[in-house]
Amino acid sequence: MKLANIALASALIVLPSQAAELTQTAATTEAMQSNTTQPAEAMHSGPGQTAGWIARAAFTSAVEDREPVDSLTSLSNDSTLLYYFTEVRDMAGQTVKHRWEYGDQVMAEVEFEIGGPRWRIYSSKNLQPGWTGDWKVSVLDAAGNPLSVNTFVYTEATAGTSSGMPTSTGMPAGTSSTPQ
Repeated sequence: MKLANIALASALIVLPSQAAELTQTAATTEAMQSNTTQPAEAMHSGPGQTAGWIARAAFTSAVEDREPVDSLTSLSNDSTLLYYFTEVRDMAGQTVKHRWEYGDQVMAEVEFEIGGPRWRIYSSKNLQPGWTGDWKVSVLDAAGNPLSVNTFVYTEATAGTSSGMPTSTGMPAGTSSTPQ
């Protein structure tokens, strides 16, 4: 797998009343906080709406032991497989969806049943080399409200592109649709 040139923006959503609970994950999410693309008001609560939040979200080249192995910041089109990892908090019994979008077109949607108070999930996308440009992955609650939105740019490979080595922020890995 060859990875290089994705411009990445990660979202981290935390409700003020839950900030203290996240101190344990602060070290692993610190790299992502500087790339936040959606404010905390993307969170919803009320009848039929989400009461939980997204603790972590990242693009990665692989997932091992329910954790992302890296946090990608670039990807060239000589690589075609990309994963999107999400750690969901306090949404047990609810459904969330990963929506992959290229330009104005929905390219894939993957639904997950959240089975516990801390649940790690991931989806993957096989990218075609001709699909260069802006991409977006949204985490949506059952009502279609965005909980997190992350973007990247899929670029043309160049002669100087590294072959097989991802560019990362050094964030620890993780994901699966099972409890920790």
